[in-house]
Amino acid sequence: MTDSAFRLHRAASCQGPSIVTVGGFDGIHRGHQALIGVARALAAEHGLPLTLLTFEPLPQEVFKNPPPERLTTLREKIEALKPLGVDHLVVLRFGTELAGMSAQDFVRTMLVESLGAEGVAVGDNFRFGHRRTGDVETLERLLSPLGRALRVVTPERSQGERISSTRIRKALAQGDLRDAARLLGRPYEMMGRVIHGHARGRRIGYPTANLLPQRRRAAVRGVFAVRVHGVGPLPYNGVASLGTRPGLDDGSELLEVHLFDWTDDLYGQLITVEFVAFLREERRFDDWEKLRRAIDADAEAARSILASQSHNLSEE
Repeated sequence: MTDSAFRLHRAASCQGPSIVTVGGFDGIHRGHQALIGVARALAAEHGLPLTLLTFEPLPQEVFKNPPPERLTTLREKIEALKPLGVDHLVVLRFGTELAGMSAQDFVRTMLVESLGAEGVAVGDNFRFGHRRTGDVETLERLLSPLGRALRVVTPERSQGERISSTRIRKALAQGDLRDAARLLGRPYEMMGRVIHGHARGRRIGYPTANLLPQRRRAAVRGVFAVRVHGVGPLPYNGVASLGTRPGLDDGSELLEVHLFDWTDDLYGQLITVEFVAFLREERRFDDWEKLRRAIDADAEAARSILASQSHNLSEE
């Protein structure tokens, strides 16, 4: 399907029968992509559109304290889904009502009656219903009498281990952006609109485009070499810091991006920041001069890494 055929629904309904795949889909990683591929094949087999059902917030964000680091916001998830052949994206608000729904009611009310599921595709670890009591065996038992097809997808593996959102979070926490990109099937990115900051970077010669991560907890923290997409026909290289800016603000997370050789105003513009390489952890500086010298070193390292990668790509 083309991007124009992709439709977002914020309620549990879409027109006509469909094949449905269900999950949190945080990251839209290679495992998710394999599941969506199986669901897409099932949809083609039945001559039906493919509906992907997901939740906001993610169930883990409701039940776990602290919540897990979020890989993708809903906007980022939508962008990652567009080329994967999904026709309808249905987003359910996950709260006490949905969490308290029995497995039987979830299948009958949500999947069959609301979404018109003629078939369902899920991962082998799929859990649903009140207190997560439903599993794939429960799903088979509830769908079979209704004549609905079920496809249970075994996990994609890399280097002998299951590809999962948890594994990607771990790689990002360790600054291993290469491993995270391998598991995702694409570089790790964040998308957002540039907001006004305090212009602190401008004082020391490093003006920044500032983005709110738009998640309760970001999966990356520190200083990075980055590429910024959406400011021109080609990406711009830069250096970025994502964290709480120790000693400066209220502890909320902010992504601050300095684009090399860029002078125009970016306020309000939607941009995507591609994380290329981890440079160092965030740390506190006693004065502006020490901060400036640290950013000088960060910028030099980022320029070197990005130039090296560009040179390697041109030789391939």
